[in-house]
Amino acid sequence: MEVVGFHQSRRPRLSPGDRVRRALSWPHPGGIAVSVLGAGLIFGGALVMSPSAEPDSLVLADNAPSPSTTPEPTQLPSIEFPVPTVGEASATSSPSATLAASGADASALPSATPAPAPPLPVAGAAADSPIQKLFAGGESATLDQALRDITNPNSPLVLVNKQRPLIPSNYAPNDLVTPQVPAGSEEPVSLRAEAATATERLFAAAAAQGVAVTIKSSYRSYDVQTSLYNGYVAAKGQSAADSTSARPGFSEHQTGLALDIGDANAGTACDFDSCFAETAAAQWVAAHGAEFGFIVRYVPGVESITGYLAEPWHLRYVGVAVAQDMQKKGIASFEEYLKLPGAPDYK
Repeated sequence: MEVVGFHQSRRPRLSPGDRVRRALSWPHPGGIAVSVLGAGLIFGGALVMSPSAEPDSLVLADNAPSPSTTPEPTQLPSIEFPVPTVGEASATSSPSATLAASGADASALPSATPAPAPPLPVAGAAADSPIQKLFAGGESATLDQALRDITNPNSPLVLVNKQRPLIPSNYAPNDLVTPQVPAGSEEPVSLRAEAATATERLFAAAAAQGVAVTIKSSYRSYDVQTSLYNGYVAAKGQSAADSTSARPGFSEHQTGLALDIGDANAGTACDFDSCFAETAAAQWVAAHGAEFGFIVRYVPGVESITGYLAEPWHLRYVGVAVAQDMQKKGIASFEEYLKLPGAPDYK
């Protein structure tokens, strides 16, 4: 077997790909050419990107825009965002929703302060009382707002009973006048101006129909009521006195809006007695008093509400609209008309 030298040994056959890679590798001529070409491309790109290069010395790439032309804006892909509905927007924009999304406790937010409720037409009366409906319907225009208050002693709507004294207790009206009507006693006669005018009209209308109404009692001051009440207590005891006479500061007579009547044609036998209900005067005012703004304040059947025995002679001025509304609705007591608790006794 012939022996050949190391340099004479046959090399393995190269594949076409290996031959190409070998031809383009350093230091073969093809590799040298590739290296020179790559260096030129890198150097040219550096000149284009350099901010310090002068415009005249820039080497522009084939695809670089000319300085004298406006480059076309790059078209970005459009992205559509979902638009929430009104309900979704309000829900997600609320503080509680934001807190809920963040995992915080929504109850930590301070609650919104509700808007204050509008004032009632008549202060002090129940919100669902008939008097509120009356004044909400336009009657309030006939009375100043300050007088639409059942605690105001100057108001024709003031409520006075055993649970609601006058404030101040020694209140005295500043518009007392003497009505021009027949008197049935020696007691001085005076009423508030509005009530006095209504009394004159009532008496005149009754007289025109042959009913002779007289006035027995009207305004009483705190001091006069004190003397009268103490006299009843001395004569009958306090319990009996409380069923027929008001304590000082708790009397409707002190408002100047109340009066006790008599019947000139019936004599005096039934004055301040239950039998007065059978007189023409009592029956006429029960039927027609509302036309002039008066109610019979203490009627049979509501003693546990008013706190007094029936007094068919005791009239109270509340204004025509209220008196007629009570009569139309068949409401027997002023407390019920205001939808307030009764006052059967003192506190």
